[in-house]
Amino acid sequence: MKSKEFNYRDLQDHIEVMIGKFGLQNSVKFLGRLIDNTQVGSDKDARAKKIVELTIAKSIEVFNLEKDKFYQSDLTEYKDARMSCYYIIHKYTQISYGRISEIFQQKKRSVWYFQSKCEEMISIAKFYPKFMSLHTIVENYIINHISNLNS
Repeated sequence: MKSKEFNYRDLQDHIEVMIGKFGLQNSVKFLGRLIDNTQVGSDKDARAKKIVELTIAKSIEVFNLEKDKFYQSDLTEYKDARMSCYYIIHKYTQISYGRISEIFQQKKRSVWYFQSKCEEMISIAKFYPKFMSLHTIVENYIINHISNLNS
């Protein structure tokens, strides 16, 4: 089987898709880290599981929460942290809403709602400065981690 020959147009198309999905700043960071990392990679499921664990741990740290209350508390800070996790996990691992709901012991509909709400908040970031500053820290940490993961 002959492999496809790629050209600069293919590269440009893929870069545009990447920028559309992750944004210009995150794409540049990702490519920079990818260039610096040449190690052989691990399996996809293990990587996704590690990203989920890191996202939750970093959210607890950044939002300054108690780990014991993270999954059940109805306080706004905990809801915001979980919402940020739903968004980041879904965006960077493509794990289904159903699977995310199992991880967080929430209803699938709730996960979908809060992930969509997070997208909306990100689209009008100036109205949510505190949430955005915390969410951005977590997201940048995960992006840096992903770019450092073995390919």
